[in-house]
Amino acid sequence: MVPWKEAAGRYINRPGLSGNTRRTLRGTLGTFFQDHTPLVVDTPEDVRPDTIREYLGRTSISDAYRLSLYSRLNAFYEWLVSEEHIRPGQNPMQDVERPESPEVERPYLSPQEFAELTYAIEADYEKRSQMEGRQGIKENELIWVLPPLKFATATGLRPGELKHVRAGDIGFEKETLRVPAPDKEPNPAHFDYEGDDYDRKIPLCPMALEVAREAAEGKAGSDYLFGGARSEQIDTRRLSRTVKRYVRKTGLDEELNFTNCTRHTCASWLMLLGYPSRELMRLFGYSSVKSTEPYARLSPSLEELQQEPSAFHEEFAEATTELGFFPPAH
Repeated sequence: MVPWKEAAGRYINRPGLSGNTRRTLRGTLGTFFQDHTPLVVDTPEDVRPDTIREYLGRTSISDAYRLSLYSRLNAFYEWLVSEEHIRPGQNPMQDVERPESPEVERPYLSPQEFAELTYAIEADYEKRSQMEGRQGIKENELIWVLPPLKFATATGLRPGELKHVRAGDIGFEKETLRVPAPDKEPNPAHFDYEGDDYDRKIPLCPMALEVAREAAEGKAGSDYLFGGARSEQIDTRRLSRTVKRYVRKTGLDEELNFTNCTRHTCASWLMLLGYPSRELMRLFGYSSVKSTEPYARLSPSLEELQQEPSAFHEEFAEATTELGFFPPAH
């Protein structure tokens, strides 16, 4: 019988997994074993179905997270069976019912709303730059919130990934970005390598490239691409609060947060433009295509893709193209 920690270690360190996926699995399996299994449990086959049901049935977690935890545990036990670490009859997941998929609608900005939001920030900067005192803006203070806001919307980066992007991570010739692994500082001495310091490589649309070129001007490869108003690296909390303030000022839905305005907006636009779920999974660094389900309802049907585009999709594609986003999928 293989101890839980050893079995989990083998599963997490399988080849082909991204650094982000490894960290997610390590957190899930470690937390479940340490905090939710009885002390007498030492091996995976010792876990009882009731223990897993209690773990998944907690009222403190969302339905989406509950389903995600179930999927991770189920995949782990299926791997244990396939590797013959346990027999099929020792798999407790076969007696645990899969949670229902939640009906999730993730709010996002329309192209027009995104344009209004960025215009509000620019207009406020222009107004405050003419003022003096505490309400004014110093000459050397940039509109620091706009570049990361636009770049995150154009790439779908998580805030934790966004703050760690350095100028050397942008491949301007190949129009790509190497996304830093969360909470991992790459070696600033060189950037021409692959490894655990990077989570994935993604393409950049014209809007992202334009922002990156301006932000990287005069910077060394080891410098952070985006800085704060008075700091070398952006403060994601301050960035989120600032964007939230402009959301209210623009008259948009007050429930919208930074992730709604960027990552969820990017994903929703891609789906509306006809990109497949697997492409979205690769771009966003998801470990499973199931993570794209909240956006799937926006994807055009096969009939719509085969026929002439509707007036809505045609107008939508024109608006996103004007912003410099990805073109419609072919």
